[in-house]
Amino acid sequence: MSSVQNPELSNSKGMLTDVTKCIGCERCVEACVRQNKLPREFPAKFKSDDGLSGNRFTSIVKTDAAKADLVRMVRRHCLHCIDPACLAACLVGAFKKTPDGAVEYDADMCIGCRYCMLACPFSIPRYEYNEPLPYIRKCKMNDECRAKGGKPACVSACPTGATIYGRRKDLLEVARERIKSNPDLYIDHIYGEKEFGGTSVMYLSDTPLNETLKMPTKTEFDRLRVSSLAQKSIPSMVEPWVWVTPVQFVAVSSGLGVIWLYRRKKLLANQNNQDSNPGNENKGGDHGNR
Repeated sequence: MSSVQNPELSNSKGMLTDVTKCIGCERCVEACVRQNKLPREFPAKFKSDDGLSGNRFTSIVKTDAAKADLVRMVRRHCLHCIDPACLAACLVGAFKKTPDGAVEYDADMCIGCRYCMLACPFSIPRYEYNEPLPYIRKCKMNDECRAKGGKPACVSACPTGATIYGRRKDLLEVARERIKSNPDLYIDHIYGEKEFGGTSVMYLSDTPLNETLKMPTKTEFDRLRVSSLAQKSIPSMVEPWVWVTPVQFVAVSSGLGVIWLYRRKKLLANQNNQDSNPGNENKGGDHGNR
């Protein structure tokens, strides 16, 4: 069953980042590094331009501003999808969506196939390419991240309150109230409310974040002929095909089996004819020699 329909997630928690309040101080990044005891960043060519890597679960990036004089700083980290594509793609169940809202990763179950990296529409999971025994790495948003007061360390460290933490449905109410109170400041859109089935990490902004967050606009979804992804998750779209696949396999296998039996029967019939008339071929050959 799709996670979106799971009643256990009705009170799940998440984060809301107001990009207009972010000053790019990177206190959230520092707090994440300390809380997760991450090593110094490994300077390698495979490090992504967005700052995320096996040693960095969150980063601060600049937006590609629509206006030349308006450049905002945006947090980049796992959005903890409500119906995660990484979970659906994992062959061994190394990912799970918890009732608390986090998408957790179990390294002990991981086989290193990296299908989760291919499945994630936001290009979030990273691989420890520089480690002899590599694992997938990403933001956790679980108990391991909690600082004093029960909030994630990154949220507690923010000096401007740009990121807040709480129940997702409460965060949506806060976001809608801010947009309503300041219609000239904010874009009338909550990034992550519905895209790809919705995410537990959401954003408010006064400049478009679609390219920064790798979150297509409705027009782009339509152009790519996947308009349903503007509201539905990837797993919910492919679920019917997953159920149909075994039926297709049986049907195709049965069809191929029937064809094989038919050809086999025909070959045996020809062989029996030749065995019952062993002189026919020789007679033809003698006639040719004469």
